[in-house]
Amino acid sequence: MQKPDAKHLVNRYLDASFLVTKQFEIRIREQVGQMMSTDQFCALRLIDEKPDCTPSDLADLLCVGKSSITALVNKLVSRNLVHRSGDERDRRVVYLSLTDTGRKIYQETEQEIHKLLEPYLVHFKPEEIRNFIESFEKLALLLSDEGGQDEA
Repeated sequence: MQKPDAKHLVNRYLDASFLVTKQFEIRIREQVGQMMSTDQFCALRLIDEKPDCTPSDLADLLCVGKSSITALVNKLVSRNLVHRSGDERDRRVVYLSLTDTGRKIYQETEQEIHKLLEPYLVHFKPEEIRNFIESFEKLALLLSDEGGQDEA
């Protein structure tokens, strides 16, 4: 059996990834854009999932600079979606948490996104979905660890 052409596979991945990402962003923005941006939703999701989340944690998780996170967090705080609280032992440390309003809007937005994406899943067998997600998570892990660059 012939070894797959890496360039061809990378191009197929880039084409599919770009199209899927753009199409889902458009659909999500149409569905929930009036409530919040995709970045804001992702920030709320990460804050909800990570106890004692700091702005630095959020910047790392979203792969953006700290100045971008400051603007994003300021916007979420001004909309009463996120609360900042200081660490009692170290005043330099700030923790982020969802307000009651933030949790409610996050959950409503999450439901809307699920309703939007679920109809596409019926076109796949459960094992196809599981294999795809596991492979995609593996790629994400390799990219975050930069571990995939040394292995062939």
